[in-house]
Amino acid sequence: MKRVFVLISICCLCGCQTAGQKPKTSQAETISALTTMTQGLTNQPVSESQLKDLAKQVQNDPQAQSAIRSINTALSAQHTVKYCPEDGERFSADMMWCPDHKVKLEWVE
Repeated sequence: MKRVFVLISICCLCGCQTAGQKPKTSQAETISALTTMTQGLTNQPVSESQLKDLAKQVQNDPQAQSAIRSINTALSAQHTVKYCPEDGERFSADMMWCPDHKVKLEWVE
C-alpha cells in the first residue's frame, strides 16, 4: 500500500506549476480529490487515516495543491471552462480576460 501512496505522491508532485498565487485548497477538498485519484488508480479502498496523512504532505507543496485544485475543478458540477466570444477559443476557469482580444471570457454552458 505504501507503493501506491508513493506513486500518487509522485503524480501530484509532477503537476505543472501555475503562475500567481492561488487560494489554498481546504483539507476536505484535498481528501476528496485524493480519494478519487487513489481509488481510481488502484481500484482498492483507502483508509481515512492514510488519506489524511497524504493530505498533510500535499498541503506543503504548491504544485501538488495545484493538481488537487485541477482534479476538484474537473470533477465539479460547476462551470469549468470559459471561452472567448470573439473566436471561441477555450480557457481555464481561472482566467477572466482573453489574452488575444482583451474581452471578458464567458462560461461554456
